[in-house]
Amino acid sequence: MSLRFIQHSFGQADGLAKRALELLVARSIPPSPLNFTVAYEYFGGINPELTAALDKLLAGDEAVDAYVLRDLYERHVASDQYKNLRGMGDDLQTLLSSLVQSVSEAGTGVAVFGATVARHMGSLHGANGPDAVRAIAADLLAATADIQTRNRTLQERLEETHKETESLRKELEQHRREALIDPLTGLYNRRALESRLDEWQVRPLAVVMLDIDHFKRINDSYGHAVGDVVIRNVADTLRKCVRGDDFAVRYGGEEFVVLLPDTGLDGAIKVAETIRKRIEALRLVRRQDNFTLAPFTISAGVAERRGGDDHDSLFQRVDAALYESKSRGRNCVTHEGQLH
Repeated sequence: MSLRFIQHSFGQADGLAKRALELLVARSIPPSPLNFTVAYEYFGGINPELTAALDKLLAGDEAVDAYVLRDLYERHVASDQYKNLRGMGDDLQTLLSSLVQSVSEAGTGVAVFGATVARHMGSLHGANGPDAVRAIAADLLAATADIQTRNRTLQERLEETHKETESLRKELEQHRREALIDPLTGLYNRRALESRLDEWQVRPLAVVMLDIDHFKRINDSYGHAVGDVVIRNVADTLRKCVRGDDFAVRYGGEEFVVLLPDTGLDGAIKVAETIRKRIEALRLVRRQDNFTLAPFTISAGVAERRGGDDHDSLFQRVDAALYESKSRGRNCVTHEGQLH
């Protein structure tokens, strides 16, 4: 859910909730917590980027369904997870500052102890009688006890810090993963894609973009639950077809992207064809009544990074290749060299 703290009066919240539900019902979108969050924040006007994006979609011809809302959620609502990560970074900074203070105090104690020992080493040469020696010994014993206490405190603090750091590390890793993973498919999401593209700016790269054909028809015919099953099966197929550093992404809705590092255009075309054929051969059966879902297919576009490409120019070409596959009748692969 959204991590944003929202304060509305009861009347305001009731009105916004009704408008959010009306939007979902009007478009036959399940009123799930995720979908409701997007609709509520849209009408609440508390997320300008989300409002602008949804306004544009509602004004256009594109169907606004649960998959579109999921994509909006990931891009404009779930980004608050990064605020959590920053908060955890602040916690870690506080933890380290406390540890530095403990070490500093222990260091001061060692310095004081050293000065005490040095002072009494000189005193021993001029000590007159056992009383003077006993006084020096008592002072040294007190200094020794103090340094032992300081060291014991430091050791306890180090052990406590280790436990707290390990707990923060695990929590940070969980949030990092959640922020980069698509919850429906387990594939990487668009944010992870952008991060990986930044990492691979100078690495040879080919891109495959895929889109499930007539997906709206699948949703309309069988319902969103079956649509989710179709998307998960496509994702599973992608996982089985990639290797090594290949990077499979749910790009949004029924669209997917595969980054193929150190791969030329011909190799990427082969990967795209393998994925297309495997999906075409899928036969999904509903367990409760052994109903077999009608076969479905995907279309794909392929492009290769060129010198001078940025992310936008590369994806404009692969998107154009995908559009050409749709224009050619779907269930096919088009590469950038076939574009007019």
